[in-house]
This record gives sequence, structure tokens and C-alpha cells, in this order.
Amino acid sequence: MRKRKIPVPMPKSRFYKVMCKNCGAENIIFDRASFPTRCKVCGTQLVKPTGGRVEIINAEIIAELG
Repeated sequence: MRKRKIPVPMPKSRFYKVMCKNCGAENIIFDRASFPTRCKVCGTQLVKPTGGRVEIINAEIIAELG
């Protein structure tokens, strides 16, 4: 008997590399974070959780990481 190939679903979430607007430091954030993410250098709040995807406040997206 042959085994069926079961497709593996692709994840809906991503990681982003963002640049802080205040100090220019690069940070990696999760796009569905459940708590506010802060900059590692200056401590500014970068994203605000909304229950789903985060709202990016004081940052610019540089790259989307797989």
C-alpha cells in the first residue's frame, strides 16, 4: 500500500528585520508578538500588539526573514 503525501502547511507568521527611527539600530521582531517590543539600544517601543499582527510604530521594515 502506498503512503499518501500530506502537504505541510506554510506558516502564516514571519520575522522582520526593522530599523529604529530614533537611533538607527537594527532589531529582529516577530510579526505576531503578544507584548510590546522595544529597541535594544534606546528602549523605544517599536511595535504595538493588536491581537493579530503587530502595528509598527517607531520602526521601518528592512527585510522579511523566512
